[in-house]
Amino acid sequence: MVKSENISWSGCPVRYASGIFGDKWSLLIIRDLMFKGRRYYGEFLEAGEGISTNILADRLSKLEQSGVINKQRDPSKGSKIIYTLTDKGLALMPTMLAMMEWSETYDSVTEVPADFANALRTARELLQKDLAETIRRKDKSLLQ
Repeated sequence: MVKSENISWSGCPVRYASGIFGDKWSLLIIRDLMFKGRRYYGEFLEAGEGISTNILADRLSKLEQSGVINKQRDPSKGSKIIYTLTDKGLALMPTMLAMMEWSETYDSVTEVPADFANALRTARELLQKDLAETIRRKDKSLLQ
């Protein structure tokens, strides 16, 4: 039997990715930032999945440390924090879209709107570009 401390995990792309988002909460936070326009701690809590405050705080911190999200003070409400996707976080969009398309195909009770699913299949690059531009524009206006 090979002891786990003798195994080198460095360089494995699946290990790297799962080390950052190897749980549902991290992916749901990224989903909320990317597709649902959520930017504040309270908005993530109210998303409907029932994440606890300690798990949310931990995942936000982990995603920030991994360079997937930024945390900044809200310029208009100094006591609030705004979370935004970094370029590294936005680079996850093709993966998130592929997961949505896969789920739309195999989940009989999917919440993916039909027009969005159609755009995924017929104009993915345009959809991705439009989504990224919308995210950047909204984040920029929030942080001014």
